This record gives sequence, structure tokens and C-alpha cells, in this order.
Amino acid sequence: MAIRFARTHAHFEGRCAVEEALALVEFLRKHPRGKVALGKCTSMHGALLQVILATRPIVSSLPPDPLLAALIAAAVTPDLISA
Repeated sequence: MAIRFARTHAHFEGRCAVEEALALVEFLRKHPRGKVALGKCTSMHGALLQVILATRPIVSSLPPDPLLAALIAAAVTPDLISA
């Protein structure tokens, strides 16, 4: 899996596919204050982006791709992006 789930974080790594969307939704339901780390994400399926946009989790790191980072940064409020 390209998303590795830890106690409080969902770590996106490499290419993240649609098959992981349901697992992400379940993780964020169980951990409403859970964070997503996108620093190692090279690409993600639109379904995963929709989950992030709908649930608005805390983003602990943005992806290296400037377009994807801009989309996510514009969709979440500044206080939801942790340094």
C-alpha cells in the first residue's frame, strides 16, 4: 500500500491509488484528529484528494508536486497545515 497508517498519521508514499480511498476514510473516521503526511507523495488519485477535501484533516507536510501542494493548501485553512 502507498498509504502507511500509523497511530495518528496517514503517510502517503509514492503513487497513491484509488483502492486506498476507503482505508483513508476509515482511518480518518476512527481518528478525527488524525493527520496526513504528504511529503513523500508523488501522485494521488482524485478520490484520495476528494477524501482530504471532504474531511479536512491536519496536513503535516505537503506533497513535493507544486500543483498538488497548491490544490491541497488552497482547500484547507492555514491552521490545518502544521509545520
